[in-house]
Amino acid sequence: MSVVCLFIGLFSAWSPAPDSIPAKLWTEKMDKQATIRFTQSSAAEKFSVVTGTNNFYLSPNVSSVSQLSVSYRFITASLNFVPRFIGGNNDDDIKGKTTGRGFGVNLNFDHWQQELSYNRVKGYYLENTKDYRDGREPGMPYIQFPKLAYTNYQGITAYSFNPKFSVNAVVSQTERQLKSAGSFIPSLLYRYYIIDGASGGASSQKSANFELLAGAGYQYTFVYKDVYLSMGLTPSYGYIFSRLNTYTPSGTITTHSNSPAVRLDARLGLGYNGRRFFAGAYTSAFSTVNKQQHTTIQNEDNRATVKVFVGYRFRAPAFVVKKMNKLDSLSSEVLYGK
Repeated sequence: MSVVCLFIGLFSAWSPAPDSIPAKLWTEKMDKQATIRFTQSSAAEKFSVVTGTNNFYLSPNVSSVSQLSVSYRFITASLNFVPRFIGGNNDDDIKGKTTGRGFGVNLNFDHWQQELSYNRVKGYYLENTKDYRDGREPGMPYIQFPKLAYTNYQGITAYSFNPKFSVNAVVSQTERQLKSAGSFIPSLLYRYYIIDGASGGASSQKSANFELLAGAGYQYTFVYKDVYLSMGLTPSYGYIFSRLNTYTPSGTITTHSNSPAVRLDARLGLGYNGRRFFAGAYTSAFSTVNKQQHTTIQNEDNRATVKVFVGYRFRAPAFVVKKMNKLDSLSSEVLYGK
């Protein structure tokens, strides 16, 4: 926690003292414009099981994931897909074939943020094949699990305390941050994910897991004209509840466990947020560690990703503006009673 306190203290020193300047002079809402954004990311759904003697590091044959997003005011809808024509996504002879898809919806208001997403990836290979196959040389096939599938349903609910700090300026580009500002942002992450290795054979497994993590983070955006530097750090703590089905010739063995989990998210980004055109690049990393109950097995999910995006704002159709005005009024009544 000392690291978090140092982080918050550092950026609090840069934060302007409270004054009577209205929040609208710190941020600019682009309410009459919709945005379209294309993102290329190195994100991939990896996972590992560390036992101390037999370690398994599983990865999909995906080096780059594409995302197409459309945003207007507080709503963002996105579609994820794996382009097969990009190098590193199509070396099937060595790493096997991977298919993936996903979509998400974000609802970002002045203070509240809500993220919902779905992702599914099928087809994995064993990164540390050399530990199990003597004599493997570079260019030789990895051990492959073509039927292994990872399905993830995830939600994040967060609250930004400072109205002068715009989450949308960084996340969806439906707003512009005009002056440097930061905010304390607590969050709740919840996800249900399934790792299905069932292949119809005599020995296979399928696990269903529910993860619940509470986090307390701080984000800050430095602004110089239309260029900004954004950073954030969020430590989280919670539990993972698991059910494991092991299929054997004599039947199915089901075991249940729950274990504490610790996660640390960090992000750093540089971007240009003009009135029409915007672009940027982010690097982010997170690490989640949890130890299975009554065992020496440790599950790890350590990931560092790079995202590059480019987008454009265009005038929203009149009928969309009219519908959103009604939704905006309704959301203000529900969230703020006004």
